[in-house]
Amino acid sequence: MWPDNEQALRLFSRVGTRWVYPAMGGAPLGLRWEAIYPLIDRLNLDAPQWDALHDDLCVMEQAALHTMRQHAPKPA
Repeated sequence: MWPDNEQALRLFSRVGTRWVYPAMGGAPLGLRWEAIYPLIDRLNLDAPQWDALHDDLCVMEQAALHTMRQHAPKPA
């Protein structure tokens, strides 16, 4: 892992239970950002660092969603 990605990976690992799921089940729709923003805020980052970490998490969220949708059960 590159040092530049360490903080984003640590935070992404902490938010593993903060996904929004559809009412009828299935692959997640995305992260619950209202639960994640306080975790980012506790890191006391300046504005550019906060934005960079948010951007990194958005990229990780999209990659995770893509993978989860690929492996989700297909409707019969």
